[in-house]
Amino acid sequence: MLDIHLHGIVRRDEMDAAKEENAMHTSLRLPLVAVLLSLVLTGCGQSETPVYSGTIEGTEIPIQTEVGGTVQSLPVAEGASVKKGQLLVALDDQSYQLQVQGAGAGVDAALAALRDAEAGSRAQEIAAAMAAVDQTRALADQSAANSKAAGEQVNALIANQSQLMSNLKGAQDTLAYQQQQLARVQALQQAGAATQEQVDAAQQAVNQAQTQVDNLQAQLQGIQAQIRQAQNAQAAAQSGYASALANERSAQAKLDLLKAGATDQHLKQLIAMKDQADAKLAEARLQLEKTRVLAPADGILLRRDVEVGQVVKPGATLGMLLKTNELKVVIYIPEADLGRVKLGQPAAIRVDAYPGETFSGRVSVIADRAEFTPKNVQTPDERAKMVFAVTVEITSGLDRLRAGMPADVVLGGPAGGAS
Repeated sequence: MLDIHLHGIVRRDEMDAAKEENAMHTSLRLPLVAVLLSLVLTGCGQSETPVYSGTIEGTEIPIQTEVGGTVQSLPVAEGASVKKGQLLVALDDQSYQLQVQGAGAGVDAALAALRDAEAGSRAQEIAAAMAAVDQTRALADQSAANSKAAGEQVNALIANQSQLMSNLKGAQDTLAYQQQQLARVQALQQAGAATQEQVDAAQQAVNQAQTQVDNLQAQLQGIQAQIRQAQNAQAAAQSGYASALANERSAQAKLDLLKAGATDQHLKQLIAMKDQADAKLAEARLQLEKTRVLAPADGILLRRDVEVGQVVKPGATLGMLLKTNELKVVIYIPEADLGRVKLGQPAAIRVDAYPGETFSGRVSVIADRAEFTPKNVQTPDERAKMVFAVTVEITSGLDRLRAGMPADVVLGGPAGGAS
């Protein structure tokens, strides 16, 4: 009985030991399965993550001029690095210097007029204005006298014309009467009742009457010409009188203004003229500054499009600048995958030049319209698919990456620096 009991105890110990060993193996196998499953799932996830291809691009800035002129110097060679504000192109500024000088002279003149008005009128100016008033008044009086004399002359000539016309009417009546007498005497002569002497006497009377008519008509034509001349002189005298009166009023107004001093309205006008002159000077200086074309940002001068001595117009492109520290990759996402892309989403970027390294980026632009896949990035079958352009801004490795490098992009990559 004792042996059986001991054997039972030993058997239970062996069974307990076997259970503990099985439990130990089971506990060791579970983490291993979990690890293997994790690796499998991770591998499957990586294989399902799409890789998009593109080319690194930089931001190109055209170098343009806002003013025209002759290219004087090009101090930066193509391919050279430049800093923001560095001189890239200098234009001939001689004409712009002259414009600045002219505008400066305008400012000086406007300022002098303003200060003179603010200082008030001088006694000499008032005296000169009074003398001008007296002079214009005397000229007005003389013009008035000339106009009056011309009018009187016209009236006298018209009266003489009336008398001559009356005398001419009488002479014409006398001539008609003498012509009738001559005809009567000639008829009597033909009838034998009058002599030749009587006919000759009648003819002489007709001739004298005709001469009188001719003289009076000539006098009438002469006096009519004198009337027209006198009327023209009268009109000129009246015009001179009106002009003299206007000059007198202007001189008197100037005198009154000098006596009263500058008005507020006049001062405001002079101040406005000074401000206008200042604005013209500022504009001239700004145009002068624009003859020096400066780099708008740090970058590399990719090319120059002009040569020294070339004449350029405003708005002309002088060259092209590649901006540094701004690189991007444009990739094309199928329409079915667009829902996985978000603005600001991190991205991992790899290039052949740095194998084994990953650079970070983020999605900065998502196109709002679909397009066909560009022919240079996908297979013929995939080129027929509709895709959306997505711009990935590179945020690390800007000092090592270069525009033109082919790149592979994985969306959802690390947001940190190069690994």
